[in-house]
Amino acid sequence: MTASMSLFQRCLVLTWPALLTLSFAGCAPEDPDPVAPTLTWIAINATEFQSASESVVVTLGYQDHQGDIGWEDPDRHALDIQDERLDAPDTYHIPPLTPDGIALDIAGTFEVTIPPLFLLGNGGDEQTRFTFRITDRAGHASNTVQSPVILITDTL
Repeated sequence: MTASMSLFQRCLVLTWPALLTLSFAGCAPEDPDPVAPTLTWIAINATEFQSASESVVVTLGYQDHQGDIGWEDPDRHALDIQDERLDAPDTYHIPPLTPDGIALDIAGTFEVTIPPLFLLGNGGDEQTRFTFRITDRAGHASNTVQSPVILITDTL
């Protein structure tokens, strides 16, 4: 600083970095909405089933900020359900929850009906869990949610 500077000019030189920093502090960008859908566990109709006798009905919650869950084509599957006793998940079709191409923030619940369970081994009762995951039309996979332990009993 030179001696010929006015008091105002000196204060401005000394305080402009602080003013600049403060002006940007209020302009922090908002967190973008997640691109992947999210699932939440809500309910199951029972946790004990007699082998090959009753369907399992699960209620899941979903949220998707882009609204691109589900497919028009019934051969395209969006829902994976993994029985922990098996190596690969079963996949299920979900129809579009919004019209294709329209980005809407959606949330809701849906019921999934799993066909009657059966015993895989030769022994008595078996236990399993189901893990659920949904994938949107853009290919983004949700988090996974897991059922409580399910007991499958022998019918004999």
